[in-house]
Amino acid sequence: MRLILATTATALAVSVVMSTVVFAQKTKTDARASRAEATGSVNDSYNRCVSLARSRGFTNSDLDGNRASARNFVINCMRGKQR
Repeated sequence: MRLILATTATALAVSVVMSTVVFAQKTKTDARASRAEATGSVNDSYNRCVSLARSRGFTNSDLDGNRASARNFVINCMRGKQR
């Protein structure tokens, strides 16, 4: 009887530990995936807004030189407020 109880308790403890480890790994992986997705989304948005700025007449020197008008255009575009 004691052997059955000890075996059952051990099996229960092992299953709890394993499920906790699996849950922790899954949560960590999900966080990394969402972080990577957000980073990709920001990069895509920035690239689209820079392309729009170039099509609206801003030059490479405006964009690379950190001129206020070009920078503000790109920032407002990323916010969805381009004119």
